[in-house]
This record gives sequence, C-alpha cells and structure tokens, in this order.
Amino acid sequence: MAEYRLVAIDVDGTLMERGKPVSSNVRRAIERAQNQGTIVTLASGRMFPLLEHLVSDLKITSPVICYGGALVVDPGTRRSLYERGVPLDLARAVIQEARRRDLTARVYVGEQVFVEQMAPGAYNFESLQRVNAVKVPDLVAHVDRDPTHLAIDAPPERTRALVEEMRRVFSPALHVTTGHPLLTEFSHPDVHKGSALAWLASEVGVSREQTLAIGDDWNDLEMLRFAGLGVAVANAHPDVLALAAIATVPSVSEDGVAVALERYVLNRPGSDGDSPA
Repeated sequence: MAEYRLVAIDVDGTLMERGKPVSSNVRRAIERAQNQGTIVTLASGRMFPLLEHLVSDLKITSPVICYGGALVVDPGTRRSLYERGVPLDLARAVIQEARRRDLTARVYVGEQVFVEQMAPGAYNFESLQRVNAVKVPDLVAHVDRDPTHLAIDAPPERTRALVEEMRRVFSPALHVTTGHPLLTEFSHPDVHKGSALAWLASEVGVSREQTLAIGDDWNDLEMLRFAGLGVAVANAHPDVLALAAIATVPSVSEDGVAVALERYVLNRPGSDGDSPA
C-alpha cells in the first residue's frame, strides 16, 4: 500500500454534513493522522473566514485550499501563499450573463464579497449574510481588478443546469463548476482544487503518488483525478462515484472521512497511527 503523506479533504458533504458539526470519529481520525506526521488540509469552495473555525478546531497548520483552488492560505498568518483569480474581462461578462437571467452574481475580492441584489426573504439572503456581502449599484463598474472568485446564485433546483449552460457560454475560457446548492462557480481555466493540490504537494515536497483526496461533488472531480488516491464518500454525486480511479467509503453521515483515514493512512504498513495520541 502506498504511503499517503498529504491528505486533502473537501468540507461540505464530505468532512461534515452541511450545517452540522464535524463528528467526534472524524476529529479523532484527523488528529491521529496529524500525530503520525501526515499533512492534512481542507480543500473547499469556501472563503477562508468560513473555514477558520474548522481549521482551528481541527488543529490544521498546513496551507488551506480556498475558493475551489483559486487561493491557498497559511492558516497561521492568514497570508495568501497562492492566488490566481478570474480575468477581469471575463468576470464582467459573467456579471452580464447573470443580469440577463435576473440572477445574482457575487464577486469575491480577497475576503470581501460584492453583489448587486440582496433582498431579505430571497432564497440566497442568508447565504449572502454569512459572507458579509456588500451591495453595490453596479458590479461591472465596481470591480476594477481580477476577482479572486466569482459565482452566480440560483435556486438549488436550477444550479446544475445553470452550470452546464455557463459551460457552453464560457468554456474553455473559464472553469465552471459547483460545490454548493446555490452557486455556479467560475475560475481561471487552469484553476480548480486539483491544480491547488498539485501546487501544495510541490511546495511541501510530496509526490503526486503520495497524495490522497476525499470529496463528493463536481468541484472535487479534478482533485480526485489528480491525487495518488481519490476517495469519494458514498453520498457523492453520481459523476464523482463514476470515476473509475477512485475508492468509495461510507457516506458523510457514517463518518466516511474517518473510514478513509483508517483504511488508507492510519493502517498502512509501518504506521503508528493506532498508538495512543
């Protein structure tokens, strides 16, 4: 069995159920993996402020992948180690496409989020509040540099179809995906969780074969393909489960991340992961 020295874990739907805390079994497995010297990180579509409490709680000290791979942050200093945003002209084109469909574009510049529409009672109002979104009259005029990240909000029953629609409009100029029920997400065409994991592995001196990634949704596909071992939780989207090169573990509600760490990291030959922490 390969020795996996770097583990990247998606957050929502993988590490934990959306809106619920990380289970005690998953916490213990992550702690044991880190105690044996394995580098464990989070790879999320979230911005860093929405990951910070998890990073602290799980005692993660390695760089954290944010915005679906567009930003890698040192959690100790909050310093950006890697950033590659959406080209400004294409970001403005996405905003225009959102307007044509009477949908909300959200533009992330660093840790700030800007929108043109934000109405109490709207399907996305609570989501925008969580990221402290700021309403501006004209996003096209307001954004004057490449945004770190970009998304279009849509009702959950519409999101997957909107991703496919936006791929037809912007591919191959932009990478379009989703990892959130409300969000169609846009990044530089060479930016995704897979590219961020490749960058991080190189930075910490870990080979591709020594990386393990765990995920559940479309925005995890490239990361699972890149990793030496890609692992899907059983509740993953069918497109993720269909990848021939991945392994499957129980669902997020059944502590799939803990099972993956036990199976592939803690119980590998020579591991002392079963020793008391």
